[in-house]
Amino acid sequence: MRGTWVDRLATGGVGVASVMIVYCGLVAVSQPVTFWSIVMPLSVVAYVSVPLVGAAMARADRRNLVGWLLLASGIALPGACAAYLVAEAEFAATGTVGWAGWWDGWPWVIALGLPPVIGLLLFPDGRLPSRRWRPVLAVAILQAIALTFGLTFAPGLLDYPQLANPAALSGGAGQIADASVGTILLIPPLSTLAAWTVHRRRRRAADPAQAAALRMVAPAAWTVAASWWGCVVVTAAGATDIAALPAQMLGVLALAITAWVAIRRYGMFDGRRVVHSALLYGLLTGLVTGFYLLVAALMRALAPGGVGSAAAIAAALLVALPLRDFLQRVVNRLVYGYRDDPYQALVRLGEALEVAASGDLLADVTASIRSALRLSFVEVRVNGATMASDGRPGGGVRETFPLVFAGETIGDLIAESDEAFTTAERRLIGGLLGQVAAAGHAVRLERDLQRSRERIVGAAEEERRRLRRDLHDGLGPALAGVVLGLHRVRGRLAGDAVAAEQLDTLTQQTQAAVADVRRLVYGLRPPALDELGLVGALTEQASTLGSIEVCGPADELQLSAAVEVAAYRIALEAMTNTVRHAQAAHTVVHLATVDHSLQIEIADDGVGLPDAYRAGVGITSMRERATELGGSCHISPREPRGTLVRATLPLEPR
Repeated sequence: MRGTWVDRLATGGVGVASVMIVYCGLVAVSQPVTFWSIVMPLSVVAYVSVPLVGAAMARADRRNLVGWLLLASGIALPGACAAYLVAEAEFAATGTVGWAGWWDGWPWVIALGLPPVIGLLLFPDGRLPSRRWRPVLAVAILQAIALTFGLTFAPGLLDYPQLANPAALSGGAGQIADASVGTILLIPPLSTLAAWTVHRRRRRAADPAQAAALRMVAPAAWTVAASWWGCVVVTAAGATDIAALPAQMLGVLALAITAWVAIRRYGMFDGRRVVHSALLYGLLTGLVTGFYLLVAALMRALAPGGVGSAAAIAAALLVALPLRDFLQRVVNRLVYGYRDDPYQALVRLGEALEVAASGDLLADVTASIRSALRLSFVEVRVNGATMASDGRPGGGVRETFPLVFAGETIGDLIAESDEAFTTAERRLIGGLLGQVAAAGHAVRLERDLQRSRERIVGAAEEERRRLRRDLHDGLGPALAGVVLGLHRVRGRLAGDAVAAEQLDTLTQQTQAAVADVRRLVYGLRPPALDELGLVGALTEQASTLGSIEVCGPADELQLSAAVEVAAYRIALEAMTNTVRHAQAAHTVVHLATVDHSLQIEIADDGVGLPDAYRAGVGITSMRERATELGGSCHISPREPRGTLVRATLPLEPR
């Protein structure tokens, strides 16, 4: 299991990184405005995602070196940027840089040299792709050691080679350190090899989560490698080392953006606890430091000497304690939502219930609970079936809460958090369960009603099909036989005018009855559906309407009577509207079965929908037919012109 010391070390590392970021910002604010005094703090702020992901990876697996490398990089980068800004200001004022120039050197190895080489070679599980890559890893480790040694003890400084290094070694050791700086030229080829390993792993990964991580990191890996080759080009052109920094910053931003995507989009890393600590430490440090500087400036103006600094320290300490409590509440709200404020949690849930549409009621409720309480995953089950969920399930702490309505347990609410639920949090969720249960009961009743409606419509259509068959095959032929019999009798009674007249009347009445039966049969169910099938019936209708193409499966669709009639009526209405209103040169009707549903699309290249059109009787009828069967019908503009009607009808009753 993960040791508590790992948690403290990883979280403390993020706290140190946040302090360094705040310090870099304060240094930038206190210096004259230059290009780098703006770009570096912005890059550092963007890079805050890297130590967050690193700390989360370290907490998840303390043996994974990648997490610790990212965490160290997140600490080193703001420190190096701040040292550079201080050195620049000192150099502009005095022509020397001192120890600031020394701090501006070797931390860059940790910040920008280790992640694109060793980090990518070991990504994502901390192991090499195979033993064949061990020599590459060994060269990368030796290169990092040599470069750090060179930047630490070489006679000159990285960005100020004309100035003496205060930590320089003398004699042969200094010459070795100076030569070791040249190993920086190994980073571009090594980072390219590391990017290639990520590319190969992406194509061969069997685990879906690992494959997603590699697909996300691969573009950033190639970008980082390209940025280092850009540094080589800039340096070879005779420019100073600082001129190569924009290319290096491109790699920094690639890593930062990738890390943010990992946190926000894929949810691959548990960063909430470290985010909480980073925000708390960073805001507290920044505000207390700013308050200290303000008081110190005022006291020095009013009381020169050591008294001003002492008073500033005392004032900062007096402010720090109440400020920490205030910031703790603010950060808790940002990271943990309304867990400490049950009233606001209930208000948020009530607002979600108030504005939610009936069909999206539980979806809005689960999203509201997850957002209000900052949970990683929320799911509502009613009668054992998942009715709504929000978030991505992961390896967090999961608890199940029963949903009880009117004394009956109708389902469960499943909540997942990155940390164990406290008693207060369980009590808060328990207070929300009543409203969730009421919403679940309402949705269950609505779905039961919808299913009953679907069954009634399906049964009615099946009965219509049976009646049509009986009328068509029984009563229709019988009446036709009566007409023929009357004609024969009429021929034999040529001498009786009265009888002949009565027979003519009976014949006309019987023929009218036959016509009525035919109209009744067609009204119950279009005969073409039974004779030609759905695709054939629509093709026949399309040939009479105009330039309309019908595409569908070669095999006859096996559909229930209700679905077949609804699809026919919807498509026929859409084709008729196209002919009447669209002024289309070509229309395509496409039918397909996808995921246990029949999908019908009618696309034309006509004039499209009016700007403020209102659904008429035909469009309303199309939507009602789809809704009766638990499906949907949507009408939208088609690019670049025309109209698209898309209807979906479930093939199986729910």
